[in-house]
Amino acid sequence: MKEKKTARIEAFSDGIFGVAITLLAIEIGITEYEGASNINLWHKILEKWPEYFAYFNSFATVLLIWMGHHKIFNHIRAANQGIMLMNGMVLLFVVLFPFPTKTVGTFIGTDAVNTAVAFYAGYTGMIVMSMLVLNLIIVNNKVLLVSPGKSLPWFQNMIKGQILGVFVYAVATVVAFYSATIALLLTFGMWVFWAIVTKDTVEELE
Repeated sequence: MKEKKTARIEAFSDGIFGVAITLLAIEIGITEYEGASNINLWHKILEKWPEYFAYFNSFATVLLIWMGHHKIFNHIRAANQGIMLMNGMVLLFVVLFPFPTKTVGTFIGTDAVNTAVAFYAGYTGMIVMSMLVLNLIIVNNKVLLVSPGKSLPWFQNMIKGQILGVFVYAVATVVAFYSATIALLLTFGMWVFWAIVTKDTVEELE
């Protein structure tokens, strides 16, 4: 078996994922205000529930994307320029995820909720699309796989799941203009889907 040469790209990617998750949490907070008391502070905390929901939803999404990303690189021994560039695009979308997350958390309960949720669902779909393109590039460079016979079925399963995922997020984006609640539930329900899709369908590679 040839030596794996993806340690640097994996370390860099993990760092970006860590930054993205940290930025999600930083966006939540309550600024100091006049007349603060124990009672009205509790009210302020409870009023922030849309931001908690958005954070929780986005954290789970980023976590599952990271899990899929980690398993992708378990299956390849090296990365060519195309893989590195596309991986960079994935990371670009991931590190900007706090923006749509903050947007949806801020505008839930307002007249702008439909646009906010459509933006959030559409942006999440873009992340999945970038992962899909990354996988397509990898399967077109089979020589870079650790074990093509074992890895290709896993990639094929992942690609099918990502195509379906892009479709669901596209539907959620459109549905958001009619029912923000249903669209959010669709993004929420994708956790279970991604947990299943990212599950290994081959034996662990040595």
